[in-house]
Amino acid sequence: MEEPWEGVEVDMASADAGSQVVRAYLSRQHFEDVENSCPMIALPSDVTRSGKSAKRAFEKVFEAMIGVLERNLTDSRSPRHTRAQAIAALCVGGMVVARAMVNRNAADELRDACMAIALELGGWEDQRPLKNGVRKGPRRSGAAIPPRTPSRAI
Repeated sequence: MEEPWEGVEVDMASADAGSQVVRAYLSRQHFEDVENSCPMIALPSDVTRSGKSAKRAFEKVFEAMIGVLERNLTDSRSPRHTRAQAIAALCVGGMVVARAMVNRNAADELRDACMAIALELGGWEDQRPLKNGVRKGPRRSGAAIPPRTPSRAI
């Protein structure tokens, strides 16, 4: 599958690709890399004022993101598709709003809050973010989660 999101790196073959999408999408690296980031962050207002072809293209990319998230939800709570839509919207919307903020601390807090809720919705809450984009927290085994070095851009 061709990966439509630039600026976000994820190992799509990994069993935890969904949580990687959330963490990478709302990461400080993605926040700071405005020039190379996902067009879903930069273009929503323009797409809203555009024709059907631009809206279809935007929707196709968003649906692909939802598909990745839905396939990787870790629990069987329903409705899976609805949760995946909400997670994707938290990622995109959270980054759009964070980038529009002048107060860097408030932007970081917003990204962290969106990440925490998105991870919880996905059943990945054992991998909560910490302030400043550093992840740490107990896995079910109680081990700390080291910062991930993503291997593939999406």
